[in-house]
Amino acid sequence: MSLNPIKYSNFWNAVVTSTPVKRMLELSLSKCVVCGREVLDTALDTYAGLKVQECGKCRIYSRIIIFWIEFLRRSLSVDKKKVIKILSDQYARRGIKSMVNTFIHFGIKRPLAVYSPFLVVWDYTRKCNLNCRHCYSNARAASEKELTTEESLSVVDQLADFGVVALAFSGGEPLARRDFFHVAEHAVKSGLYVSLATNGTLIDKHTARRLSQIGLHYVEISIDGASSNVHDEFRGLKGAFEKAIQGLRYCVEEGLCVSIAVTATKMNFNQIPKILELAEEIGADRFALFNFVPTGRGSEMVSLDLSPEEREELLIFLLGKLLSSSKVTMLATAPQLARVAVSQQQRLKGGEIYVPMAHMQTTKVSSRALALADFIGGCGAGRLYCSISPEGDVQPCVFLPIKVGNLRNDCFESIWLKSPVFNILRNRENLRGACGNCTFKYVCGGCRARAYAYHEDILASDPGCILANRYSKET
Repeated sequence: MSLNPIKYSNFWNAVVTSTPVKRMLELSLSKCVVCGREVLDTALDTYAGLKVQECGKCRIYSRIIIFWIEFLRRSLSVDKKKVIKILSDQYARRGIKSMVNTFIHFGIKRPLAVYSPFLVVWDYTRKCNLNCRHCYSNARAASEKELTTEESLSVVDQLADFGVVALAFSGGEPLARRDFFHVAEHAVKSGLYVSLATNGTLIDKHTARRLSQIGLHYVEISIDGASSNVHDEFRGLKGAFEKAIQGLRYCVEEGLCVSIAVTATKMNFNQIPKILELAEEIGADRFALFNFVPTGRGSEMVSLDLSPEEREELLIFLLGKLLSSSKVTMLATAPQLARVAVSQQQRLKGGEIYVPMAHMQTTKVSSRALALADFIGGCGAGRLYCSISPEGDVQPCVFLPIKVGNLRNDCFESIWLKSPVFNILRNRENLRGACGNCTFKYVCGGCRARAYAYHEDILASDPGCILANRYSKET
């Protein structure tokens, strides 16, 4: 029997907001006065079978935590080995601690909005060696107001101290800035999961090795065509395709986790299956499909945006690859993938299903836990992640250029927790038009950046969805 999302939310919200449980959650994040460790760490180590010396005080509380972990695991029919693997990962633990803080401060709501973001995307510079047609940041030359190295190191400290899980350097071209390796290495040493989004043309053997040596976790290289003709036209530089492919191969050789990212438009719509084949041939770990958002220079090529029918076809293709157990992990920033995934898999009885989380990461859960899609699906801007501009402006997402604070003047933690814009985005009841009336409002909710780009309204309907298209014709 699948879970009813409303009853599920109400039940667990009542549980976690009760005084005894809330006190227990607070206690789990406190340091034991006897052994000096966080009680939660001791409990997770014990559950995962890791060697740990428990003091008498920790043992009592950790057993209670372990009981609840096992209760949730059984309720959601999750394999214990999978849970142990997750709990043994230091970055997953940062996410778990953010969730505990979420339950303490916010309770359980649909959709989930976390206490500290799982991901911050940092456009590290506006400097770039290419001139991409669809560039959301109008990258070309460095801005005179970009954060200095010292300011950048301070930003990393703020993110790490607040419990942010992952930091992605983007741009512009991050590798075009001389202090990138210094700041990125500091982020790794601060306990953040650090990734790099790059055009790949500046990655030679030496650069790939340096990325590996500083402990970078993930490299995403943009490939917007299966051949040089389409890619180079996108990127504004002849030879960009060959350099990017070579950069990918160097990263694979160094053992880095590598992804090919493609922004889908009418120019490359028919080439995307071949680009995926290219990812498999190179040995990439992931394939990321990015929604086209007509902002920045992209506003000049609105006519090349996919039709709702083309987007639907592409998402069904992507889900098919997911279900076929492709060796390449599939990711997508189109929130409609969650709706497509749920719709296509609702008929399944038993077993596991794929649920896209915040229109990017995709995870497998028991079909009994399909209701979780209401909590983790759809646009995560301002609720699960946000972005930082080269000048230190905090925004809901890189494609949504609304400034909600600046890190030269404001504390990141305060911005994240108190921003009126973020709080509006965290409540799907605020959505208007087709997205506001859609039965998949919580599973999907539409892309807020596309709504803003097309309607100058972050709560408007996303015109890229076939359901929104049908709704507008009916009304």
